[in-house]
Amino acid sequence: MKSFIFAAALTALVATPAFADDCKDDIAKLDAALASDSLAPDQKAELEDMRNQAVQLCGAGNTQEGLDVTGEAKARFNIQ
Repeated sequence: MKSFIFAAALTALVATPAFADDCKDDIAKLDAALASDSLAPDQKAELEDMRNQAVQLCGAGNTQEGLDVTGEAKARFNIQ
């Protein structure tokens, strides 16, 4: 049982930086879309709100929730 707990803790420590990098990568993609002229003003406002929400979530350690928000934004605005 102790080895299982240790393995789970080790996995969490190793996986966390990958999630953080995913947050940064996805937020950078949202930033690039915001900088382009491909969105209407109302779409930019919505994307900016979603981006800010993702930044707050990722910064607070809620990485998966932040990635869920960036994933939704990328799907909604067709961001690769």
